[in-house]
Amino acid sequence: MAVPGADFDSPRILVGVMCGTSGDGISIGMVSTSGVGRERRVKLLRHEVIPYPTEARRQLFRLFPPQRFSAAELGVAHQLFGRLIGAAVLAVLYRSGLGPGDLTAVVTQAPTLIHCPPQEGRDGFHLEIGEPAIISEMVGVPVVADLRPSDVAAGGHGAPLSAYADWVLFSHPRLNRAIQNIGGIANVTFVPADAALDDVLAFDTGPGNMVIDAVVQRLSGGRELFDAGGGRAARGEVHQPLLRRLMDHPYLAGPIPKTSGREDFGEPFAEETFVKAASLGVSDDDLIATVTAFTAECIAFHYQRELTPRGGVDEVVLYGGGANNATLVEMLSRRLAPTRIRFHDEFGIPGDAREAVTWAILGDETLAGRPANVPSASGARHRVVLGKVVSTSGAQAP
Repeated sequence: MAVPGADFDSPRILVGVMCGTSGDGISIGMVSTSGVGRERRVKLLRHEVIPYPTEARRQLFRLFPPQRFSAAELGVAHQLFGRLIGAAVLAVLYRSGLGPGDLTAVVTQAPTLIHCPPQEGRDGFHLEIGEPAIISEMVGVPVVADLRPSDVAAGGHGAPLSAYADWVLFSHPRLNRAIQNIGGIANVTFVPADAALDDVLAFDTGPGNMVIDAVVQRLSGGRELFDAGGGRAARGEVHQPLLRRLMDHPYLAGPIPKTSGREDFGEPFAEETFVKAASLGVSDDDLIATVTAFTAECIAFHYQRELTPRGGVDEVVLYGGGANNATLVEMLSRRLAPTRIRFHDEFGIPGDAREAVTWAILGDETLAGRPANVPSASGARHRVVLGKVVSTSGAQAP
């Protein structure tokens, strides 16, 4: 339900918080926005990424599948990440010369422990940690949280939710665009020329940086968290027999709409990849090059199977951490040629800020009482208002 008496035509400031599947830290995007839906106007005011403290990151990874833990450990982590998010928002506010009184709301995607889309005979579910009541108490404004479960409750996958923001930001009267995110998991939104919202298609293409990061961390003994700039992949050569084995993953054969996560490409998959690589005698840099090519091949595979029959792609708009991996971008460019690849930054919002900005947009639609899922992307039975609004101070937004 919309906030009574709210004026959504006037500019307001929101903070979007994205704690992605890579488990690196907290991405904060502060935006000024006005309007709703396709008439929405968005300006990025500030973006920062605040790394998790080392021990907090270790604590988070101890909760990822297939780890086992007690209810007490889960509760402690739920409180801890609420405090970390609240502190990060306050730090960014004060560095911007603003205070809580200048802010309409905070919108959070807290760390995801597990995301399981619906399957035959089983409902889907989504669980993230980071208590929104703590965030609201610390910052003193309403918090919009747990956006994905609303779509899941309507029979959807709860992802990708970025499709709505892609439609708002990138609709073009003549060009078919693919908005490609390469985060921990890679996902694409296909926005056909002059698209209505129901024309938009979105799904996860498979691994983004998740497998690359896991391989680099293991090979470096934890000294490196990712392949900076794709340097190690550039020194290696793609091992084609291993790549063919990786491309046999059952996720690729599944129909859309579909979503993925650590349950498909997390630590167990990385361990299986190491076993396969060892049996084939693959060197370290060749292994990094091969899992990098795996991400590019999964994207290209889905474009060919799903997007080419729908008119093809005129432009790819690339963002996410993978856009900073020059070797991955080069591999993707070769596989998608002659389609033009552009970067999200060219459109006024840095790609690294995009996911946090998306959450700010979605949460603001929630405050306006407007549905912001895209059933053609998520598989939901109908459109829904996303998330829950938590306010410990009794303040209303906007």
